[in-house]
Amino acid sequence: MMAFGYTPDFVEIYVQFLEQIPDLLGQIREAEGLGNVTRVAELAHKIKGSALNFGFVGVSTPMEELEGQAKGAGRLDGALELIRRAEENFEAARAEVAAARNI
Repeated sequence: MMAFGYTPDFVEIYVQFLEQIPDLLGQIREAEGLGNVTRVAELAHKIKGSALNFGFVGVSTPMEELEGQAKGAGRLDGALELIRRAEENFEAARAEVAAARNI
């Protein structure tokens, strides 16, 4: 089946992205709560890349900032705000795509 004019493989990968990002955002919240700077940096990198693949810039931008902060300064100051912003932007972008494509 071809949804919104894309190949079935693309649609499958996109659906996986939609399913995985909330879990990854939950994992990054947990890692932040534990003060695990290394894990936060790893997860921020993964989320950033996945989000960019689908044009979810509002998710990738705060994750890029968080990754840089965690890797560069080794700190998590303001991490929760960046995670919250990524979560909110993800939900808004997902809703926008669904409405635009009537899915």
